Amino acid sequence: MRPPREDTKPWYKQFWPWFLISLPLSVVIAGIVTFNLAIDTQDGLVSDDYYKEGLAVNKDADSAAAAHRLGIAGQLDYNADTGSVTVRFQKPLPEVTGLLTLRVTHPTLTDRDQSIQLAPIDDRSQVGRIESLGPAHWRISISPADKAWRIDGRLLVPGSASSQLE
Repeated sequence: MRPPREDTKPWYKQFWPWFLISLPLSVVIAGIVTFNLAIDTQDGLVSDDYYKEGLAVNKDADSAAAAHRLGIAGQLDYNADTGSVTVRFQKPLPEVTGLLTLRVTHPTLTDRDQSIQLAPIDDRSQVGRIESLGPAHWRISISPADKAWRIDGRLLVPGSASSQLE
């Protein structure tokens, strides 16, 4: 019977030590990457005053219901090249106190949200200009200065150039 063969290679030329070292090393590297992401990334979806925002949800629902009761609805047309926005309402608006405000909200990045005042063309149309929108499912909201009513819609960029507002 032969004696067992002795391996004469040094340890750093063997497979198993490197395999065993690579497992904890990969966890350390993943931990460092995760830590850097946590430090560098802003928590855009977390609100400091979540209680007040929760109460505001009820007010928003009331203003949307008021727009439905008044029969306010329309269509928003967006020109991506110029940034022009045209809102055409289905019927003339009731007496509005002040100008209408158009809010364009990004689904996750609050620093990309925009708010502008619309200028009336006639009793059924209003126009404005916004900065170019990046790709996203943008939330559109239009309300008067007193926030008595509100109509909402969604705009897919790139894709659709118009949105139904209800």
